[in-house]
Amino acid sequence: MNNSFRYISFTVVGLLVIGIIGCKTTEQTTPDKEDPTSTDRDEPLSEFIAVLDETRSSLSDVYLTQKQDIPDIYLKADSIEEQINRNPYAGYRVQILNTRNVEQADSVANSFRMWSDSTIAGYKADAYVSFRQPQFKVHVGDFQIREQANKFSRLIKNRYPDAWVVHDRIEPSDVPADTATFEIKKPEPLSADTLNTENN
Repeated sequence: MNNSFRYISFTVVGLLVIGIIGCKTTEQTTPDKEDPTSTDRDEPLSEFIAVLDETRSSLSDVYLTQKQDIPDIYLKADSIEEQINRNPYAGYRVQILNTRNVEQADSVANSFRMWSDSTIAGYKADAYVSFRQPQFKVHVGDFQIREQANKFSRLIKNRYPDAWVVHDRIEPSDVPADTATFEIKKPEPLSADTLNTENN
């Protein structure tokens, strides 16, 4: 036990001596820190700053002063009349139903198709059933102009009171003409033959 105690104490003392010697050599080899207020380096630096101040305007970025030739079509502002670079599949539809029942959604879509074919003049709107968890939605029509979608929505509100315009992916081939007008068909007057058959 005496030998192991001596061995441990010699080891600890040896490590301490090596650590102290290592620290002393580090202190001796570290150069003195330079005084930041010394004037030896200030003169070349101030000369460089003076030259830089004189020539700064001629060193401006070439791309800032270069004239860019941009075609006029890309400088036009986007407007309702001229929609530049518009995605033809982005548009509006009118939502008439939002339900969790798929059978109800299919039934409403089919009944809308039949009703619109016989009732609406000026545009044949299709009905689309989509699923966005947890709801089935029935959207009708394909419109690129919101105002047209609003007019169509107002037209069908008597039959579908929950109708409102939503953003949706549309079929560009089914979009009505910009000049299209939507209206409810007027009932045809009954002919004399029809009246006679109804009376009998």
